[in-house]
Amino acid sequence: MSIIKTCLVVISCLSYVFADTSYSETLNLRPLPRNKLLSTFDFKVKSAQFDSSYHDDSNLSQNLKESHYTLFPSSLGPIIESTNTRELSLRFTQGWWDAHSWGKLPYDGWFSGGTGVEVVALIEAPNIVVARKHWSKLTKTLSGFFCASLNFIDKDITTFPNYAIQDANTGNYKPEAGNKLYLLRAALPSEPICTENLTPFLKLLPTGGKAGLSSLLDGHKVFDSLWHGMSIDIFTECDDAGSCKLNLFQTVNQVIDVVRSMRKKEEGGIPKPTPGEKLRCDTSREYNIWQCFPLSDPTDLQWSLETLYGRTIKGPAFEGDPDVSKVIIEYEPSTWNVTMQKESPTFVATKFLDSHGSNKIVEPILEPHDYNFKFSTSNSNNVIPITPPPLYVSRSLTGYSLDKGGLRVVFTNPGTEDVEFTYFESLPWFMRLYLSTLDVTLKTSTGISHVKDYSKFIKSRYYKPAVDRERPSHLEFEFTIPALSTVAVTYDFDKSLLLYKEYPPDANHGFDIEPAVIRINDGQNRGGYEFRTTSLLLTLPTPDFSMPYNVIILTCTVLSLAFGTMFNLLTKKTVTEEEFELAAQNTNLAKLKRAFLSKVGKLKTKVE
Repeated sequence: MSIIKTCLVVISCLSYVFADTSYSETLNLRPLPRNKLLSTFDFKVKSAQFDSSYHDDSNLSQNLKESHYTLFPSSLGPIIESTNTRELSLRFTQGWWDAHSWGKLPYDGWFSGGTGVEVVALIEAPNIVVARKHWSKLTKTLSGFFCASLNFIDKDITTFPNYAIQDANTGNYKPEAGNKLYLLRAALPSEPICTENLTPFLKLLPTGGKAGLSSLLDGHKVFDSLWHGMSIDIFTECDDAGSCKLNLFQTVNQVIDVVRSMRKKEEGGIPKPTPGEKLRCDTSREYNIWQCFPLSDPTDLQWSLETLYGRTIKGPAFEGDPDVSKVIIEYEPSTWNVTMQKESPTFVATKFLDSHGSNKIVEPILEPHDYNFKFSTSNSNNVIPITPPPLYVSRSLTGYSLDKGGLRVVFTNPGTEDVEFTYFESLPWFMRLYLSTLDVTLKTSTGISHVKDYSKFIKSRYYKPAVDRERPSHLEFEFTIPALSTVAVTYDFDKSLLLYKEYPPDANHGFDIEPAVIRINDGQNRGGYEFRTTSLLLTLPTPDFSMPYNVIILTCTVLSLAFGTMFNLLTKKTVTEEEFELAAQNTNLAKLKRAFLSKVGKLKTKVE
């Protein structure tokens, strides 16, 4: 939760500083190896100052303040104030970040979440019971606001992380007397990310996605990428006099496959087979009309923002301020050329952008025209060297039994210095952990060895066991990984049986386990680096849900046959054929029939 504490440091490390205004936005573009592009949008909004106070739902005379919102979204402000939320981090992420090819996450991972949806909030309350009520109200309100399934967040997946509480309350907010600040966290790894989440995201901006850099954002393009994530971060910043203001950070990060986007623009939304004359074949190998060894993607490319997003930038967010809307391009000028095109109904202007000996271009958006940035390169693999992360982590499930299994986490330190970090893991209550089975293996250049005394690798650990249907397992480790080595940690767990109503509709698909969180400190308490592992898919013992229906059908069939037979024996009488014919002659219908036939016969006689 040190998102806000490290925000200014992270942004300054990325070589831009927001102006002292209530709104600013930036688009950062950086080509990656193998024809990929890292695109990062960030937006910052500040509210006017106000006197913060604790909101009590029982006090009906207490009204929410609205005069301080200015450009801050008035739809989100009352939600924050009514739930006494002092900090909020909301993450929507989908895809897999390839750290080996793309390096470190943007903003050192502080605005990136794990697969699905992740919510972290710092809530002011007199006790933990009230804090949970505010938390429940917050998640349910955000669920409707962002069209997400946050209403499914309950106490059985909510944790109180210790690793981030020391970095929380970075805005120097002081709770009222008798109140405390509680940090709560929950994640939904199976939540899909779609355009319904982007629409309310854009409505939070002063421009509403109609002008400025946000006019590029189209849900069909943003979510059609290899990796994408949205984040909303809010924190309350106060001065010594007790005057506070709300700060809102919004980011959209994505990794785009440029060649794939170009192909889709040419072919349309439906993929089509590549014609034979357009196949790129390796002619040095066996090549004829039947065989073709494909070449890799071309490296001499020409593309633009309109090619990738299907749109252009609709001018600045606000005219007349050069610090409001900026486009930052990080590239290798020896093989890349960048031009900016301004277009209006009356003219078209093109400008070649020069980095002046550096690897960065900073171009403000000033005039109310359509802006398009065009890129051309003779070798798209020649990009700025990526910065490798300080640690690589992989997490997987072990075992194949339906009643037990295991977790294996592998930490690899590629650097020449030891890495200290916090490992946080929240596991559902139906995974019963056994820390007594904890096993540590060390791999170095000299070989693989089993570690009996793992105290030099695990400095401290915190474990809060799960309670069935009440709370998840909460596990935190303080690790130290030696330089140029790999440490593997494994531990076992049992799989619990669920009630039939607790299974999801597609029970045989499995249960998604949320990613683990790794936070690396830089030793000076200024943030460091944070990232998530991939999510897991756990298979639990699943009953045959078709069997109850088979039993019901068979039982109903047998009962109907038995009941029909017994009903006939009890309500009907067995008679001979002669008795039946005699009884049939004395029925009312038979008498009516005879009377009718008699009348007809008399009429015929008179006619004759």
